[in-house]
Amino acid sequence: MGSILPTVYNLRKWPVYHELTVWSRGIIMDKEARDVSSCIATAARSLGFYADNVSDYVDDPDRTNCLVRRYARFGDAPIVDRFVYENPHPDWVVLVEETIIKAVNFLRGTPDRSGVLVINSQRDPDYLLKFLPDEMKAKLAKFVVVDAVGLAEQRGSSPWMFVRNLSELAFDRMSTEGAEERLAIGMGIAAPLIGALVAATGELPVDAVAAVVADRDAMLRGTAQHTVADLAAPAAPEAAPAGGSPETVAAAETAHATAR
Repeated sequence: MGSILPTVYNLRKWPVYHELTVWSRGIIMDKEARDVSSCIATAARSLGFYADNVSDYVDDPDRTNCLVRRYARFGDAPIVDRFVYENPHPDWVVLVEETIIKAVNFLRGTPDRSGVLVINSQRDPDYLLKFLPDEMKAKLAKFVVVDAVGLAEQRGSSPWMFVRNLSELAFDRMSTEGAEERLAIGMGIAAPLIGALVAATGELPVDAVAAVVADRDAMLRGTAQHTVADLAAPAAPEAAPAGGSPETVAAAETAHATAR
């Protein structure tokens, strides 16, 4: 249950409600996705929001490398659908690994021009956007790219646990299905992803989220070093033809035609 202490965040005059869905690959990247959703839900709860962090009971997450999801949701009113194990209208979406952008419609249910998509990649946003059909682009307000691999703490041979140490990955498997976490929450690749998400959305204070992330420095690197493509910005007005605005030119042409 969320805190009943009043804060500037739950006394605002407009309602707050967000659904976060984190997409990753089963077993080998489960820890990274789990940490993103856990830290967002924990930080929101500490600020007085009602929050849920939901495990994946839909995708059969014990399948290695298959697409799986983690969910968080928070708002300033009690969450009535706590036993719905999927987010029906995710407005925050995180892709832990870049090839997922080609895999599935991860914006299903997202209201038009409201979604914030964060992807872990070194690539240029314009290149990655080519993989999204127009109907998915229409869902997005912001497209955020962060090199979470490069910004994460470089432990051993790789910040990816499944590359670095399979014994560590096996130990982490005991933290799934609601069990107590065996490893620190918010380490590795998850930290920069959280930082980019928090900075791009602007809903949760950076310091409040950083307080619950194990690798604060990596999170702050993600906060500072990411690229945002604003897809909700209004189109620039067309340049007026030489001689005045389109309306002025049209009126002049009409008057000229009448005189003839």
